[in-house]
This record gives sequence, structure tokens and C-alpha cells, in this order.
Amino acid sequence: MNWHSTAGKSALIKMPMQEHGVSKRKSEKAVNAVFDCMARALWRGDEVELPIGWLHIAAPPANRPKPKFQEFRNIQTGKISHRMARYPDRIIRFRVNPALIVTGPAPPPPPSPEMIKKAEGLDQLFFRLMGREITEPELRPLLLASVDPNKSCADAVLPGYLDRLLARLQELVRGEYRFPDFWTLRDTVRQLHSIR
Repeated sequence: MNWHSTAGKSALIKMPMQEHGVSKRKSEKAVNAVFDCMARALWRGDEVELPIGWLHIAAPPANRPKPKFQEFRNIQTGKISHRMARYPDRIIRFRVNPALIVTGPAPPPPPSPEMIKKAEGLDQLFFRLMGREITEPELRPLLLASVDPNKSCADAVLPGYLDRLLARLQELVRGEYRFPDFWTLRDTVRQLHSIR
């Protein structure tokens, strides 16, 4: 059973049957006994510990709606009746286990469709020049090679330099160049200063 399961209590009853060979009646009794113990503990005001956190009883929020008349309809007869709708005096709250909370920096935003298109174009150009796919360690030296010699190399991560690299690789593909190794390609890209 996982968190995406919608089977509910019936899946819990099937687990002991499949894993331990227990009969359905005994398995159902065991699962119901666990839920009964949890309900009694909550009724007494105790905290119920689960592997993912804790259940406990709390007072309802102060700004809860006031009791009001609610309309009910009998499905079989169609008769409409009115009753006072009361809200519970206590509610069940769940507190998650802090050890399960993943902390850290937020994931980076997904790349824009334009950036995905540029990356695919870079892959195709590199494949035509080298006969293989580009690897992650090779991308940074190529970007650095496309940087203007009068600029700082720290700016090589800017999107404008990716455009320059693409323009230089396109020029090499038009000239039908083929390179035996990556370093020759990098040096050739560095020599094409006139292409922006």
C-alpha cells in the first residue's frame, strides 16, 4: 500500500492475508482492533503515534460558523426536513514527523521552451561536428571559448553567450568541418571572434 492508493481499509485488511497467510476474518478483526485502540486513545485525549507523525485532539478554531438550520432530504420518500447542524466540540489534528520533511533550496524553475530549443540545437550541431553527443563537462569550456576575449570569463553562463556559441557552431557546420577531438573544436570556436 502506498500514499497514492485509494483502496483504503480493504487494502490494510488484505496485507496480513497476503504477507502472513492470515484468514480474512482474523485480518479484519486485527485491523478493526487497531482502529478502535486509536479511536479510544484520541477520545481520552492521548496522542496517537504513527510512523509519519502524530494524531491528537484539539479545540476547534475560534472563528468557526455558528450552528444553523440545515435542510435534509430523504432519498426514498423525497420528504424535506430541517435540523440544527451542530459542529464538533473537538477536532482531530495531524502533526507531521519533522524528520520526514525535506528541507533545502527550492528546485530550479523548469527551462523555458526557448532554452529547450536552443539546447536541442546545440546537441544537433555538436553531433554534426564531432559525430557524438555533447557531455556536461564539455559545455562549460565551449561557453568559455565563445566569450569575447575582452570580457570576463565569469560571464560565460549568460544566455547571450549560448547564442554566440550556437552562431559559431552553425558557421562551422556550414563550412562542413569535422573535428577529431573536442579540444580542436574548442580552439576553433575561440578563433571565430568576428561571429556574434
